[in-house]
Amino acid sequence: MNMVTEYIIKDEIEKERTPSELQSWLSQKVENICSTQEGLKAFRLQKGLLKKLTEEISPLAKFGEHKFGNTNQVLLKPVMGNQRYDAIVIDKRTAPATKTYIEVTQAHEGKNDYWRRRELFNKSYSFAKAPVIKTGKGKNIQVSIPPEATPVEEGVENELKRIVVAAEKKAGKDYPTNTSLIISFDDAELSEKRLEELSYPTIDDFVKKELLPLDLRFSHLYLAGKANKVFREYLITKQV
Repeated sequence: MNMVTEYIIKDEIEKERTPSELQSWLSQKVENICSTQEGLKAFRLQKGLLKKLTEEISPLAKFGEHKFGNTNQVLLKPVMGNQRYDAIVIDKRTAPATKTYIEVTQAHEGKNDYWRRRELFNKSYSFAKAPVIKTGKGKNIQVSIPPEATPVEEGVENELKRIVVAAEKKAGKDYPTNTSLIISFDDAELSEKRLEELSYPTIDDFVKKELLPLDLRFSHLYLAGKANKVFREYLITKQV
């Protein structure tokens, strides 16, 4: 068994948990993994199944916390594989119990996100909003992240664009009936207060203009901020 699979296994990820159990398990798991230098490196570089923790399980846990609160009548079950959903929601609050599905996607920088994590591990710090500068190609690529910040307005615009791109990648695709889409994004700066300060449209107006007109074949759309400042739910009426 290699070092990565020792940190977490498929059966552990796929266990059914209540929203509070999932959040508690995730926090404890990450703390345990990062308690050693090797574990910290594996987690920051998102090796193997550890990528699932930040890209799928964390947004799912935030969704469960905001949507269902502290209840033992709802179970969240992450699902690995190539099916068109990342988790199953089992709701026992009504009889018979209902089963719905969750697809999770990320609004991130793609490869640049990896280089920021690598910088964070190598130097113990990384400038989250600084530009990623790459020179060379292949194995000779050199990456630097200068100690400078992206202007706040530019950072907000970039995050909004990434959310749109994330939604566009899911548009026009069929999913099981009663599947909801969660878009996880960086809300460290993108908040209602910041949008108001910049005289930007509200998050609701942004979603209505840029996201809901897309061919999103889901029952609901959720925006879940990584910093837990923003959580929004939108009904999508086009699913048949």
